[in-house]
Amino acid sequence: MPKLVIKIGGSFLTKKSRSDLFPTSIEEIRAQRDRFVEWGGLESISKEIREIAGANRIMIVHGAGPFGHSLVQRSLSGPRIDPRTIHHSMLVLNSAVLQGLSEAGLKARTTSPFDTVQFNGTFHTGRLVSAMRKHADAGLVPVSHGDVVAAISAPGRLGSYEVISGDIVVRDLAVNWPADRLIMVTDMDGILDRDPSEGRGRRIPRISQADCLCLLKGRGAKGADVTGGIAQKIASCEEPIRSGIPLHIISGNKRGDLLGAARGAAVGTVVEAH
Repeated sequence: MPKLVIKIGGSFLTKKSRSDLFPTSIEEIRAQRDRFVEWGGLESISKEIREIAGANRIMIVHGAGPFGHSLVQRSLSGPRIDPRTIHHSMLVLNSAVLQGLSEAGLKARTTSPFDTVQFNGTFHTGRLVSAMRKHADAGLVPVSHGDVVAAISAPGRLGSYEVISGDIVVRDLAVNWPADRLIMVTDMDGILDRDPSEGRGRRIPRISQADCLCLLKGRGAKGADVTGGIAQKIASCEEPIRSGIPLHIISGNKRGDLLGAARGAAVGTVVEAH
């Protein structure tokens, strides 16, 4: 049975453009959760995941949107926000993701990087990958997310903590599970031949990773983003792409794209080694 690692991007999952309005206390974050979640998109993509779950083994990683990026950005540029507040904020978003998956009929189980990953110049994700593999073997849909993790030996960007992007989790799951395909669900049709900020571009069906990174050079992220935007996502996946695992970048807003990508169809953009 094919194994898929699916990344649900924060730009699709949340109202990232409202990052400047995001609260900083965990009580307010819990109270205002639904204001910052794109519930229509979450409901739709959860149903599509349910449709492909019978023919595929699936692991899911979700992005952060303002639940992570806005808090980290403020902490880096102003008064320090307790990293544990950032972690608990991510758990609030994760509760929405689990709710969406459950309502679609999926049994999901979350493993957080905060509890299983350490950073000492590189991220040690072995415990996280192992826990998620056990959940998959038990017939569950394993879920993880971007987070903050303990920095050992040397300080991280948040003092004794470092930020781990969901894309790093995706990379290590893909290589060590291992996956047959990587699918990134975004709010774009795929990689376009021009920066969306400069006007309407055309979708590129297939592209090498090197050409893709060259094309994306200089393109900024949408909203608050402390992990580098789409170019960094593709760069993070270099190891699985080089090992022959294709990366599909699709729109979560186009019904059927996830099913097509799961089957290897030419939807969105496929990023390959050559």
